[in-house]
Amino acid sequence: MAKTISEKTNKLINVFFSLGAAVVILATLAKIIHLSWADYALIVGFITEAIIFTIYAFLPPPPVDHGGGAMGGGKVDATELVQALNGVQKTVQDVSNNLGTINSSTEGLKNLNNQFLSMGKTMEEMNHFYGSLKDMSTSMSSTVHEAARTKEQMTQLADNLTQLNQVYSRMINAMQGK
Repeated sequence: MAKTISEKTNKLINVFFSLGAAVVILATLAKIIHLSWADYALIVGFITEAIIFTIYAFLPPPPVDHGGGAMGGGKVDATELVQALNGVQKTVQDVSNNLGTINSSTEGLKNLNNQFLSMGKTMEEMNHFYGSLKDMSTSMSSTVHEAARTKEQMTQLADNLTQLNQVYSRMINAMQGK
């Protein structure tokens, strides 16, 4: 086995490692906001990461620089250290702010979901109301039909009474000899 890996192989492994991590991060976000494909993306991302870690286990370690590094022969400058710590602190604050934004976005999505649930209940209640209204309309329609029929019968009864009165009037006139 070679003592070092080529720059091209190292770059390729770093690309796969970064892509696997990106899939895991996106899948985690999708899982947080309950998207349907999140489980599959998490599985793909974690399998990719497992494969990459397995490959890393068999690669030779990178060469170690013993004293000739960027820090000036192994000595640490306090100013550089403070600047580096300030950079780390700023990065942690940025991450904290981003998490706060994600949290508020998640709360907004939960509120939106609650509003949709409330609208669904309102729609169900309106459908029930419209069903009752339809039943009442059908009932009133049959009542109107019956009222019209009753009116016809009353008119017919009035006509029959008028005819009967005329017959009685003629009978009375005939009996009186008029």
